[in-house]
Amino acid sequence: MKSNRAAVQTILFSLLAINLMGASEDGFRSLFDGRSLAGWETPDASYWVVDAGAITGRITKEHPCPVNQYLVWQGGELADFELKLKSRVNGEGGINNGFQFRSRLLPDHDVCGYQVDNNLQTPWLVRLYDEFGRHTLAWRGERADFDAEGSRVITKLAEAEGPAWFRLEDWHEYHLTCVGPRITLRVDGRLAAEVEDNDPRRRELQGILALQLHSGPPTVVKFKDIRLKVIKAATKRLKTGRFLVTPRQLALRREAIAWWPLDTGGHGAQPPLRHIPGWEKFELNVRAAGPGASANTDVVVLDGAYFDAGPDLSGGTEALTVYVRARDPRGVWDAALFGKRGSREQVQFNLFGTNLPETPGGDLGFEIRTDRGWVMVSFPVSQIAATAWLDLVGRFDGKTLDLFCDGRRMAGKPWSGDLQKNSEPLLIGAETDAGKVVRHFRGELEAAALWSRALTDDELAMLSGVEKPGKAGR
Repeated sequence: MKSNRAAVQTILFSLLAINLMGASEDGFRSLFDGRSLAGWETPDASYWVVDAGAITGRITKEHPCPVNQYLVWQGGELADFELKLKSRVNGEGGINNGFQFRSRLLPDHDVCGYQVDNNLQTPWLVRLYDEFGRHTLAWRGERADFDAEGSRVITKLAEAEGPAWFRLEDWHEYHLTCVGPRITLRVDGRLAAEVEDNDPRRRELQGILALQLHSGPPTVVKFKDIRLKVIKAATKRLKTGRFLVTPRQLALRREAIAWWPLDTGGHGAQPPLRHIPGWEKFELNVRAAGPGASANTDVVVLDGAYFDAGPDLSGGTEALTVYVRARDPRGVWDAALFGKRGSREQVQFNLFGTNLPETPGGDLGFEIRTDRGWVMVSFPVSQIAATAWLDLVGRFDGKTLDLFCDGRRMAGKPWSGDLQKNSEPLLIGAETDAGKVVRHFRGELEAAALWSRALTDDELAMLSGVEKPGKAGR
């Protein structure tokens, strides 16, 4: 039976490869039959129809669109390829529109990654863009070269400068070529923009293809004559992060009040988690790097943004465990990490970095308030590899307040009482003080979690990927 199934799978794969690579004399195959949305997927089909031989996305006053909609091609990820399609967009005002390529589908069906981006009522009209990432990669008329450290050098493209030779309101053809790190965009046969992306943490060498209907005012966007030539097939992705490797780790996650992988930026998170601001001051699709980085894992980079889980989510009354996996590339640790705090008098719990006067350099701390009052434990950053990825845990079991780093107990203090709840929002990457959001974390986050009980030392060691728990502090 297994051998027959394998043979069938081999035949189907071969047929798919023939269909992809040899559909016509020039190597292109059609991705749209001109009559239906077969081969394309969206969670809300009410925005998409086939009209006069074109895939059509439509927003009206009667049917508004509060969030971006995407029609995702179901043929799998693309690596090196050429794509040709015709498009036009009309609407009220400076309408935004485009299509994603080598991108990643998020849990709520939003998309992050490379994009061909259009804007009506702008002089540039089209650009190469990085959705939920670095934003503008190259404007029309530019070649952008990104080096291994992420620095960008711009060179002007003489043939693409000056007034546009096309109108977004009229049918025009995009010819997108992606080979390795180079992305080339032509419009109606003329070079428009180019990117050479050699940033290993941020570039995407393969990903999905999706057509965009951008949220906003009444809009009509159309796509037709969509043709693809595969140059190099995508490989199967192997994500080998630190979490959910064993049944015990999976059970620990399921028991948590909240476990948030933060590489999705809160999109589709349960319990709900919003990133603020909505799109700037943070990056998704960034590979983990630095000492202790998880292999093949994406993280979020914060630069003034933070996550908000709302005021209703909180830890237990008698015990709790708070966890965050974070990195401060500067090694300073001078900002809030994960807490539900309005002030010292209002805190329920707070995991944070600061600079305490009694120790040289920065410190990491954990504070709570019970019916006995406020209490804090901390340790100097000088005791750890300050620029490495850290698994930080604050734990209260009703008798002791403890602070752990990478499975080691770094600080502790006897304490008791019932934890005091508050109406402050639960924030990751910032904290509230007198009603204001302050002390933004400028660094990288991989995951955060909250339990209503005190995890054991063995569970914390497993969470941090160490063989046995250890002690390294007072």
